[in-house]
Amino acid sequence: MRIVFFGSSDFAIPSLKALKESGFSPDLVVTKPDAPRGRGRKIYEAEVKLAANALELKCVQPEDPRAPEFLEQLRELKPDIGVVISYGVILTPEMLAIPTHGMINAHASLLPLLRGAAPVQRVIREGHAETGVTVMRIVDKLDAGDIILTEKTPIGATENSGQLRVRLAELSGTALNNALAKIKDGSATFTPQDHAQATYAPKVEKEHGIIDWKLPATEVDLLVRSMTPKPGAQTRLGNKRFIVMEGQVEQDLYGMGIPGGLQSAGEEGIRVCTGKDLFRITRIKPDNGRNMTAGEFVRGHQIAPDARFG
Repeated sequence: MRIVFFGSSDFAIPSLKALKESGFSPDLVVTKPDAPRGRGRKIYEAEVKLAANALELKCVQPEDPRAPEFLEQLRELKPDIGVVISYGVILTPEMLAIPTHGMINAHASLLPLLRGAAPVQRVIREGHAETGVTVMRIVDKLDAGDIILTEKTPIGATENSGQLRVRLAELSGTALNNALAKIKDGSATFTPQDHAQATYAPKVEKEHGIIDWKLPATEVDLLVRSMTPKPGAQTRLGNKRFIVMEGQVEQDLYGMGIPGGLQSAGEEGIRVCTGKDLFRITRIKPDNGRNMTAGEFVRGHQIAPDARFG
């Protein structure tokens, strides 16, 4: 099969490696142009390009993948299928029609649940017990194509979105290989999604990570895990902002605290009162500071007895 692979973020790299290792080596890798990052706006090479080079795969970086000259380049390749994962560009019907078997996508949720840009963060925030990867045919409507297969995985009780994202990136490679094998031998079936059951996972913004300590501790825990490592679960203590990196729910035997108030702070953690029960912070990061244990934080900061997060 002649395969063209579209991907841009590091999430796509395990799939690219998996395809190469399993005999579905892409004939062309398409990624975004090199771009500036950081305060100095230094130009960095695209991660997928670096991975493609290491795998000795041909890679192109069109400024506009929908431009006529790039579409002509795709037509000359005569691909059998396009594979898209974490590319970040909406593909036009003209592009989708170029490969003989169209294009497929690996999406990091169990479709039709959590269509959109942030399924990994949202699946934790919503308290789901499992998630997975869905391989589907790409159509005009967002993440609405017919499903070829799904690969499921449980979500760990303490797993954050960064950890889950790493696992789903690896699982995507497995799912894509299995889907391509079915397409190649003619055994693939395409099952329409139940659009009435669709939910959505829009992009997560920084303001979505502000902790409301009036929520139950279980909800605070879901927020912290979903926002870690980025954009971060934010709170304030006095006039300073902090990112809560890790914690756990504990039963509040007394239930007399004010949400955001501290019940205790020591080496074992910072116990914060919530709308129900306690949330014990075990790792915290001052704004523009380093990620540290709660014990390190307590030793380095003077915390008033009546201090309150908010």
